[in-house]
Amino acid sequence: MTEINLQDWVGRSSTEEDIASSVSAARLATLLEQDVSDESAPLTLFPVGHWLHFAEDDVPMSELGTDGHVKLGGFMPPVGLPRRMWAGSKLEFHAPILAGQKLSRTTTIESITEKTGGSGSLCFVVLRHEVSADENLATTDRHTIVYREATSAPEGSSAAPARADSPAPEGWDWVRSVRPNEVTLFRYSALTFNSHRIHYDHPYVTGVEGYPGLVTHGPLTATLLLDAFTRNHPEASVATYDFRAKSPLFANEQIHLVGRSTGANTHELEAIGPDGQTAIAATVTTTES
Repeated sequence: MTEINLQDWVGRSSTEEDIASSVSAARLATLLEQDVSDESAPLTLFPVGHWLHFAEDDVPMSELGTDGHVKLGGFMPPVGLPRRMWAGSKLEFHAPILAGQKLSRTTTIESITEKTGGSGSLCFVVLRHEVSADENLATTDRHTIVYREATSAPEGSSAAPARADSPAPEGWDWVRSVRPNEVTLFRYSALTFNSHRIHYDHPYVTGVEGYPGLVTHGPLTATLLLDAFTRNHPEASVATYDFRAKSPLFANEQIHLVGRSTGANTHELEAIGPDGQTAIAATVTTTES
C-alpha cells in the first residue's frame, strides 16, 4: 500500500462561487438581535458574514462521515484523526460585501503541521480563503482546523449539569454577557448548513465524542464576540480580526464577551466561560470612520 504524504496536499486550491444573500444576512442579524430597522441603508454583510456562504457540508448525504462532516481525502487531506475543531482564524477585511454581489472564494491549503500534545496526536491544517465580491478582493481568511485523536467517552455518558456561572470579570472596558442555548445552536447550524453532529446530536456528542453537552460553535462564539465589539464601537470599521479557540463552550453556559483598548485602533477581546476560563482570545484592529 502506498504511504500517504499529507504534504502533497499543500498548495492545492479550489474556487467556489455564491451570491451574497440578503436573507442570510438578515437572519444572522436576527440571531444576534441587531437593529436593522433602517431599510434605506444598503445591506452590508456583517464582517464575518462570508461564513454563511460556500457551505462546506453542501454535499450528498453519501459523502458525509459519521460525524456529519464531509469525508476527508478529496480536496481536504486524508488526516487519520477522527475529531476536528475550528481552532481559529486570522481575517483581513479589504472591502465591505453588499447583499446581491457575486462572490467567489479561492481556498488554498497553506500548511499542514503534525504535532504531539498532551491529548495525543494533532494535525493543524491552515486554509487561506480569498473572498472576492464582484471580482474585487473583500476578505482574506486564514482558517485553522485542528484534527485530534478520538477520546473514550465515559461509560453511560449522558448530560452533565451546566457549569456554574461566574461573575463578570473586571479590568475590561466593556462586558456583554450572553447565554446561547439549543435553539441558538440549531439556528446557527441552519444558517451555515453545518451538519457537524456535536452541535445538535446530544446522544452522539456525549456518548461518542465524550463532551458533557452540545458544543457551542467556535465561529458562533467568535461572531458574538465581534458583534459585542461593534456594539461598543459603532463608528469603527474593522480592519483585522484574529482569534484563537482555547477551550470549548457548551449550550446554556453563560459567556462574558469582553474587550479593552490596547493602543491606537487596537483592541484585545476575550470570550470567557464558566470559572473564568478563556474560551476565545482575540485581537481587533480598526480604522475610525
